[in-house]
Amino acid sequence: MKIRSDLLVKKHLTVSSFCCFKIILCKRRYVNKAVYFQVPVIPLSDWPAPVKQNGFCLDVVKTVQFLVYYTPKGELRNASINFTLTDVPLEQLVLQTHSVEFHLLQRDTSRPTQAPPNPPPVGLRKGSAVMALIDGEMQPLKSLGVSEGGRCSSDPSRLSPILFTHNTISGCTFSSETQNCTELRSQIYEIFRGSTAPDEIAMNSGLQPNWTRILIQDCLIDPQESCESGCSLPLSFSIQIIWARQGFIEVPQNYILGAKFLFRCQNVQCPLSSPLTLTAKATFVETTVYPEAPRGVPQPHWRFPFGFFTRGAAELDGHLDTSGSSAEKVTWSLMAFPLLLLSELGLRNFDIEIF
Repeated sequence: MKIRSDLLVKKHLTVSSFCCFKIILCKRRYVNKAVYFQVPVIPLSDWPAPVKQNGFCLDVVKTVQFLVYYTPKGELRNASINFTLTDVPLEQLVLQTHSVEFHLLQRDTSRPTQAPPNPPPVGLRKGSAVMALIDGEMQPLKSLGVSEGGRCSSDPSRLSPILFTHNTISGCTFSSETQNCTELRSQIYEIFRGSTAPDEIAMNSGLQPNWTRILIQDCLIDPQESCESGCSLPLSFSIQIIWARQGFIEVPQNYILGAKFLFRCQNVQCPLSSPLTLTAKATFVETTVYPEAPRGVPQPHWRFPFGFFTRGAAELDGHLDTSGSSAEKVTWSLMAFPLLLLSELGLRNFDIEIF
């Protein structure tokens, strides 16, 4: 097949009965005909169909342009089609221009490009920020930080990120003139963890980490509570994170296994007569289960196939005993056997010399 661009000009007549005479003037004819290329053809836009109005044929195809893309091997990969429309009076000739242009692709796309594989998830580094899923976005997990003058503030900049394996504790004094229990709780929650509570926590690091849901133990709220009877307010916030090392002992990876938000509440009347002391802490607990050490108290299955000194005698006659007394007997018997053998040989030599 010879790839060559071409240009063709044709004349067509618009008749009063209908504009799409033999559908030569309609764009759908060329879109359907484009299947002859045997490649996907993409229309560059959506054009209206020709209509007759006030003695004119509107939106008639004037130019047709095919753009065909091929590889250095001569294989057609895809194509596009574009039109130029015009308005023509009825019973008048229309000059149509058809063009086909071939464009060489700079790189061979015969094989579909594969997206690079995502990097494997890696463990968390000590001191790195713990990530959480907040409103569907991955953000650092934060809690109450150091406040200016010891007074609590709902400013998000006062929140400090939770760093992996770093146990922290902080506190501040809270004052409010609000006389609504729900609003008081909302203010304290925002001081502890921000305006939106996280849903999940990242178990590892990377662009696509694994996630685990955060367990939340909240305050028990009485539906009939009021400022006179007292509001159930969280005065203490504890973040408990369980983690462990996984993988090879030489290069262990740190993974978070679970997290829990624990609020300790107290019944307080409002408006507050005195400032409340709020405390927040983050605790990391390691639960790694290490395998049995390769060195330690010798076990029977650690021995060689045969005893080093007995050369298999102990295994054959069943005299193997790990108790201290039996071990001493075996040791003395091993020491006595060579002595008896030497003494017997000496006596025989002595007898031979005498005679």
